[in-house]
This record gives sequence, structure tokens and C-alpha cells, in this order.
Amino acid sequence: MNVIDHYREMMRYERWANARALESLESIPAENREGRVYDRAMSLLPHNCLARQVWLWRIHGTAYENPADWFPVTGVDAQRRQCEEVDRAWEKFIDSLDDAALDREVRYTASNGERFSNTLRDVLVHVFNHSTYHRGQIARLVTECGGQRMSTDFIAMNRVAL
Repeated sequence: MNVIDHYREMMRYERWANARALESLESIPAENREGRVYDRAMSLLPHNCLARQVWLWRIHGTAYENPADWFPVTGVDAQRRQCEEVDRAWEKFIDSLDDAALDREVRYTASNGERFSNTLRDVLVHVFNHSTYHRGQIARLVTECGGQRMSTDFIAMNRVAL
């Protein structure tokens, strides 16, 4: 597998894992769908989508303003639509890459106003790791809310039963 195909596989994983996280959120009993823990659980996939969108803008040099709320609480249907939209944009972007592009410098302003530079390769690794981190938080919060957490581990997506 070449490097770009690896990132395509990571994007396939991103879609799969987000769908599983959404299933987990849907499993939270109706009587537990309020309060601080529930709101936090419902804010993490929208946060991931916002962050992934902002990274695309940074990569492309598109002017943008930081979201007023990096952790908006939205319903599962809105989250599903948001994930789909951002996933399509990322898939299109990854399909446009070649190996040489991965060493390209990406200059950007972080959300705190500081300026930085990283390779595109670093940005891609960060984006996928950031999503994985927050899906782990979703799993814990879903359990706290009485729901059934779904495995979102990469190995589970590709596991072959014997």
C-alpha cells in the first residue's frame, strides 16, 4: 500500500468510526438525554467536524474565522449530515494528493492566534489522531449516560473472525 492509499484507508476508518460513534450516541436512553455529561457527549463529533473543516481551510489557505463555539451541542441527525459533508471534502482532498504533496509546508494560525508551520503529513496524522481521541471520550460518556458504546478501534474495522 502506498502512502496516499494509507490515508484513503484512514479516511475509510474515519467514516466507519464516526458511524459507530453515532450509533453509540443514539443508544443513550431517552431519560438520560440531558445534563452536562450528555451535552458533552453530544458536542464531540461536531467538534471533530469543525476541527477537520478548519484544517482543510488552513491547508488550502482559505480565509476563515474560528468558530464561536468549538463544541456545539447538536442532535444525531445534524451530526450525521455534518460528518458526511466533511468526510466528502476530505476524501476529495486526499484523492487529489500524491506522495510529494505530503512534504509540503502548511503555514497556519492556530486557534489561539499563534502562527505555525507543519508538513501536510504532520497535519494528516494530527487530524486522524484528534478524531480518535475524541471518539474515545464519546465512548466513556455514552457509558456514563447508560448507553451502549460501540468499538471504534481501527483493528475492529478490519478484524477477520477465524
